[in-house]
Amino acid sequence: MPTYEYECQNGHPFERVLPHSEYRTAQYCNCGSLGKRIITAPTVFASKAICYDSPIDGRPITSRRARIDDLARNNCVEYDPEIKKDYARRIERQQASLDKSIEATVEETIERMPIRKRELLEAEFKGGADCVPERKTAPFTTITKVKHGN
Repeated sequence: MPTYEYECQNGHPFERVLPHSEYRTAQYCNCGSLGKRIITAPTVFASKAICYDSPIDGRPITSRRARIDDLARNNCVEYDPEIKKDYARRIERQQASLDKSIEATVEETIERMPIRKRELLEAEFKGGADCVPERKTAPFTTITKVKHGN
């Protein structure tokens, strides 16, 4: 949205950021006086020069458009610092879901135990035994088929 500069009847300068559709609306200074719009030069932002080789395919990147094309051509997205936070939140949700699933499985397993076994387990906990669940990932193994020939 554009920034419009004003000066009130008491000589106080002030600015307003307004949508173009509201630039004709009367604006008042903090002192309460009606402001008169001052015509000023627009603010122009210049981007720095881009000049590097694509780390993906080595093509020269010399403009913003070339960068966008390079990212699209290689199925990449611009880096956004929020990506790491989104990833951390997703992992946290997955871990919470896994914890909940483990808890439900343990409860279900205890419920299916014979009464005597459940009583012994309860007695162990009352006697001071502690149970700390430990997650382990199964080791990665590959299966190779060996063809025996004559």
